[in-house]
Order: sequence, then C-alpha cells, then structure tokens
Amino acid sequence: MTQRSMLLWAAAAWLLLPLAGASAQDACAPACAPEACAPACAPVCKPVVPCVQKTVWVRQVCTEMRTVRCVQYVPQEKEYTVHVVKLVPETTTVEKEFVEWTTETRTKEVRYTVCKPVWETATREYTVMVPKCEKVQGTRKVCKMVPVKETRKICVDEGGWEERPCQPVCTVRCRCCHRRVVTACCPPACAPSACAPSACEPPACAAPAATCKVWVSKPVIKEVEVTCLRPQWVEEPCEYTRVVCVPEKRTCQVKVCRWERQERVKQCQYTVCVPKKVVRPVQVTVCKRVVEPCVKKCTVMVPCVVEKQVPVRVCKRVPMTVTVPARRCHRLHHRAVGPGVCCDC
Repeated sequence: MTQRSMLLWAAAAWLLLPLAGASAQDACAPACAPEACAPACAPVCKPVVPCVQKTVWVRQVCTEMRTVRCVQYVPQEKEYTVHVVKLVPETTTVEKEFVEWTTETRTKEVRYTVCKPVWETATREYTVMVPKCEKVQGTRKVCKMVPVKETRKICVDEGGWEERPCQPVCTVRCRCCHRRVVTACCPPACAPSACAPSACEPPACAAPAATCKVWVSKPVIKEVEVTCLRPQWVEEPCEYTRVVCVPEKRTCQVKVCRWERQERVKQCQYTVCVPKKVVRPVQVTVCKRVVEPCVKKCTVMVPCVVEKQVPVRVCKRVPMTVTVPARRCHRLHHRAVGPGVCCDC
C-alpha cells in the first residue's frame, strides 16, 4: 500500500465521523429526558474514544490483457508490366565523301646570290731581316793552372822485415805465412780434430822448428813540400765574329682573291601534298530504339488491420474495511447540552 492510499483512507475516516455520532445520539434521545438519560448514557460518553469499522475505496493498479486493433504490413508478391527500351543494330551502306592527300611535283624559279672569286695580281712591299757577319773586339776570361808550392803532412811507414817463428793455430799451418808447420805437441799423424787446444799450450809444446818473415810497421809523420796546380781566371783580349740581322725592304707580285656577288636563276622542283575528294561506300551500323513490354515481379508490403492481445496497466477502485476512531463532541455544544450527554456534532 502506497503513501497516497493511506492518506485517502484517513480523509475518508475523518468525513464519516459525524455520521457515526449522529446514529448514537438518535438511539439515546427518544428514551428519556436529559436527567433520566444521564445514567444510561454515562458509559458511552466516557473520555475513551470508541473505534468504528468503515468501508473505503482504494485505488489499485493492475495489468489486463485487452484486444487492440493495429496495422501490420504483410509481404505480398505483385506483377507489373514495364516498357523496356532495347537498342537493335542495323547495318546500312552509305556513300561518304573522303579527302585523300596525294603528292604532286611542281617547278618554280628560284633566284639566289653567289659569290664568285676573281683573282688579280698586286704588288706588295715587305721587310726582310738579312743576317750579316761582323768582327768585334772584346775580352774573355780564361782559366789557367798556376803552380803553387805547399807544405803537407804525410804518414810514412819506416818499418822492416823480421824473422819470427811460425805460429800455428792448433793446425798444421802458420798464422802469418800459411805454411805447413810441424810442431812437437802435434805429431804429423795427429788429425786436426784429435789435437786438443789444451795440448798445444806453449809450456807443454816445444818451440816450432820453422821461421817466417814478418813485416813490422813503424808509422812516422813527416812534413813534405809539394807543388800543386791551382785554377786562376785571367782576362785577355780576343776577336770574335757576330751575326747581326739588318732590315731590308723588298717588293713582290702576289695574287689577290676578290669576291664578286652575282645573281642567278635556277629551276627547282618541289613536292606538295594536294587534297583530293573521293566518294566511297561505307557500311554504317545504327542502333534503333525498340520499346518492348516486360513483366516483372516484386514484393510489396501491404497494410492490414489485425486484432491482438496487448497488456495494459489499469487503475481500479477496490473496497476495503478499515477501523478508525469515532469523532469527539464539539466543546461548546457539550457545554450547552450538559455533562454526561452523548452527542455527535
């Protein structure tokens, strides 16, 4: 139950209170006078408010199925005739005029200018450089070698030959004269590889029997006076021949070319393209328009009225019994009637 329904019930109960009070007063009035009625009505007019059951109408929203007429589109096949234009080709022979280009040779006069050479004899003067020889006196530098005495230091070997015993080197040949030498420590039968160096030491071996001449050098520096040639440049007079070019004017005959302009005429042939009209039969294809009927099918949506059940929300008034308190008597009216009198104002 909504808040609005409860407010409606309370308003209905407040309006029905006077009706309940009036019914109680009518039951009590014909019985007796106010004094005689007081004891009988005393329990009713107590301060406690009695409750009364009343019937009220309450709104209630519900859903109902109702029949409604609506428009619905139904697909339906339909045939209709359409005029279609078709192109039908037709071939015909037509004479047409064409332009053909042909070559044609023609002749024309052409004037042109030429330059012709004309040779003439002319005298020309020119200068020539002629060489001539002449003798000229002059000086020249001559290099002469002049002897000059100088003192120089030289190294002179004043040594001499000495006889010395041969010195074999663990072999049978001498170190100085390279002769074959027989020593006491190395017998002739001893091979070079068999003679050890320790066996050929001077204390163990005897002096060699062979001797050789050895040059013993003794360098001495001396000052010696020598004569050497030094170059010296000397100027001396001389006579030499010189070639000199002398200008000389001469004349000669030369041929000179002079160009003369001359006009000439010649016949020239040239080729031109000439148009020529020719009529020829040509096949022409023309498309004619022919209208033909054609039947086509299509689907059309047709509207129709259909009844169908539709849920609808409806607000109804439903009777309901409620218990509400009875309405009290008005204060002023209660004073006029007197205490203990039941009333409903």
